[in-house]
Amino acid sequence: MPVISFEVVTPEGLTWQEEVHSVILPTAEGEIGVLANHEPLVTIIKPGVIYIKRTAADSPDHLEHIATAGGFAEIDAKRVRVLADVAERADDIDEMKAKEALERAQEMRRTLKDEVALADAMGLIELNLARLKVAELRRRRHVR
Repeated sequence: MPVISFEVVTPEGLTWQEEVHSVILPTAEGEIGVLANHEPLVTIIKPGVIYIKRTAADSPDHLEHIATAGGFAEIDAKRVRVLADVAERADDIDEMKAKEALERAQEMRRTLKDEVALADAMGLIELNLARLKVAELRRRRHVR
């Protein structure tokens, strides 16, 4: 079965590169699935969870997950490249720190009046919700 190259690039550089079966991306228009031979596309990635299926036989319990603060994806027939400020694998997420950061961001949202600061707080809330979702998915995977 054809594979697609999946890459994640952050300000630190190339943080992930692997041949995979498929990727599900959280876009502004909703989630999209990408397989080999996809039509070329550049799209906005919203804060959320990226799902990676390494082989066609992988069950939902064996997917890899990445939390992202958003960014862009460049897609063509052979590659998916995600360009993001933040992209964290499940094993790199400290669940307690994410919960604390979420609480701080929610408090900021309640107390701030400036629209730009409110938008920043909302971005932090979305990122930390994605981190917690990825941590939960990791926990479920290890329990089974």
